[in-house]
Amino acid sequence: MEFVVLDTETTGLSVERGARLIEVAGVRVRDWKVNRNDTFESLIDPGCIIPITITALTGISNLTVKGKPSVADVLKDFYSFVGDSTLVIHNALFDLSFINHFGIKSGLGKLDNPYIDTVEMSKTVFRYGRNNLDILLARLGIIPESRHRALGDALATADAFIAMLTRIGKNNVTRFIRNAHK
Repeated sequence: MEFVVLDTETTGLSVERGARLIEVAGVRVRDWKVNRNDTFESLIDPGCIIPITITALTGISNLTVKGKPSVADVLKDFYSFVGDSTLVIHNALFDLSFINHFGIKSGLGKLDNPYIDTVEMSKTVFRYGRNNLDILLARLGIIPESRHRALGDALATADAFIAMLTRIGKNNVTRFIRNAHK
């Protein structure tokens, strides 16, 4: 199986309240190995002011995104990068809400690949407590390269995905695959 682990950075927590994408990244997992040389990463000019709280968290400022590609251009390239791979996403519904909203708005449609939510995997592996990415990485002894940037978080999620699979067995991966059409 081939997977693409994706992550986004946004201007806020809710696309319904007007938040926009400012960065999208993905990393390919092939033959149960994270391929750090097969990645996608792009900043996006959101066409709005990035809140200072988001800049403080991500390091992405209005100057960082000035002159960067539009969301439509980035998503077109990202959809091509993903192809028909199964997606792996930490808190999938959040990232997919942004990707799909702006995919539809850009005329590209939804990214309707099957997906695995590593939050759900974490609940199976660690039957207790919270399951945010920082806690999951700490439980697995993974030190992220760059937290709160899309590629850094995608790489950390990919490492967590592989680490959890070694605990539950690769043959069990299919039980976590969700169909995006539901």
